[in-house]
Amino acid sequence: MLERLHELGVVLSIVDYGTGYSSLSYVARLPVDELKIDRSFVKQMSDSTTATIVRSTIELGHSLGLKVVAEGVEDEADLRTLRVYGCDQAQGYFMSRPLPVKELEEWLKHSPWSRPAKAQE
Repeated sequence: MLERLHELGVVLSIVDYGTGYSSLSYVARLPVDELKIDRSFVKQMSDSTTATIVRSTIELGHSLGLKVVAEGVEDEADLRTLRVYGCDQAQGYFMSRPLPVKELEEWLKHSPWSRPAKAQE
């Protein structure tokens, strides 16, 4: 089923990577496009061991051709560190708290985090 979804262009992610039942075998076997690093690791990046895990996970994802997204980014220091590590995307309260649809539409129009849509070819 995942193979069929992937063939249709659905972007698939492994979320909360590093916790629970996620494992390297999933990353290697499943037709996924993204690897999302669990927020519990992002919150503890000041610890050198955890920082090594985050950096290594980003490198692993990239070596497998995946985008890497960090969940739970809550301050500029975390975002800066993730950029240094080469993380592709980040999500969390530092960018925005969850918003109702109408507020989200306005946020997308005016936010410095919002990217303009790609020009259609």
